Parts: sequence; structure tokens; C-alpha cells
Amino acid sequence: MNAYNEDERRDSDLISQAELAVAMSVHPMTISRWTVAGAIPCHRVGRIVRYDLSVVLAAIEKAPKKQEGDK
Repeated sequence: MNAYNEDERRDSDLISQAELAVAMSVHPMTISRWTVAGAIPCHRVGRIVRYDLSVVLAAIEKAPKKQEGDK
């Protein structure tokens, strides 16, 4: 990553689906499924989707936890 992208990220604090997947140690398709299901918030501009990591983590923390045996 070049310096321009690093400066841009600091200004916006928004990350891509791939970056969120790495940060959360899940597959990018999991992020896509959570987004479509409305389980995590995102910012959309046209076809571009970006995430605020702190907002996503807060949303996951508030989500009801699965109990043993739940699907």
C-alpha cells in the first residue's frame, strides 16, 4: 500500500470488505452475507461498499448470541 492510501484511510476510517474480513478473521463471503442480511452496517456509494470497523464491532457486540443447538 502506498502512502496515499494510508493517508486516505486515516481520513475516512472506512475499509473495504476484504480489509474487514482480514480484521475479523473471516472469509470475505461471510462479510458479504452479513451485509446482505443487515447484520452489519455499511456505507454504500453506488456499487462501492465500505465499513467502519468500530461501528461493525459494536453492532456485532449488540447482536443476540447464538445458544447451543441454534442454527
